[in-house]
Amino acid sequence: MAWRRPIPFRTLAAGVVTAVAVLPDRLRVDSRFPFVDSVSLRPQAVAGALAVAAALAPARATRPLAVGMGAVGLVGLAAVAGRGVRRPVGPVPADGTDLTVLTANVLKGRADTGELATLIEREHPDVVVLPEAGHDYRDKLMPLVEGLGYRACVSTPPGARDVHSVTVLVSDALGDVRLRAVREMRLAHVEVTGGRLGGRVFRGIHATAPLQRRLIPRWRDDMEVLGRWCRSTPAPVVAGDFNATHDHSAFRAALGGTRSAAAGTGKGLVGTYPARFPRWFGIHIDHVLVPAGTVTRRLEVVDLAGTDHRAVLAEVTLGRAG
Repeated sequence: MAWRRPIPFRTLAAGVVTAVAVLPDRLRVDSRFPFVDSVSLRPQAVAGALAVAAALAPARATRPLAVGMGAVGLVGLAAVAGRGVRRPVGPVPADGTDLTVLTANVLKGRADTGELATLIEREHPDVVVLPEAGHDYRDKLMPLVEGLGYRACVSTPPGARDVHSVTVLVSDALGDVRLRAVREMRLAHVEVTGGRLGGRVFRGIHATAPLQRRLIPRWRDDMEVLGRWCRSTPAPVVAGDFNATHDHSAFRAALGGTRSAAAGTGKGLVGTYPARFPRWFGIHIDHVLVPAGTVTRRLEVVDLAGTDHRAVLAEVTLGRAG
């Protein structure tokens, strides 16, 4: 009876490291430090694993390692590739509600207000969500969009830091809507109801960034709040900085009856953060979540001076809220 040679330790170790880097959600560690941050880089990790596997494959001595890394890389590729695929737009509901949403994290109130105002004037979105914009930023922006028919609500009281605030602008074209500041997540958000939204609730948010070990439980709590919203009927529209990608299992579980407006546009892997990195290398953490039956007519990722995020502009048609 022939005995098989044991797998070399370095091959086994490299396979384990690759699996942890590429598939932390499958190993159920993607909500723990440091994997809650590293899982955002899964597309890059997949590309790296496949590249290394291709480089190692020709040599007989390293071929087993190449096979292992390549297999893990292919599993990871299957998890991310769909976000980069463009699919035909489905039929637009005849009785649907057209909605244009712009969201842009303005980096502690530092984003160029003139450039943002020009973008708002050009696109005239129904709702503008500005994470990290407080009263000072609102007061600088509103005179620049005067005459365009917008009113604004800030999630925090005067004096609060921009980084803790969310400002939402609503166009008069959305009808008779109510705006109010609410605090269900760690950072207060803005709710919009009524008007052309019908029975739906629109929320402009900024979820906790899980960059420190002590903040990870708060991030998980925010994802649970998001899940409660998205499982409600009718499904809401939620936009802002989620500090989560589709590679986070907690974010995917929270989607409920919603989906990203970027789904099917081929732009789900375009990096919205950090803006200093190329679009193909960044991570997509700024989202517009819409009810599952929504048709996305257009989605753009827009550069904006003065901030470390790119803006997301989504034109969608919502189905009936019944």
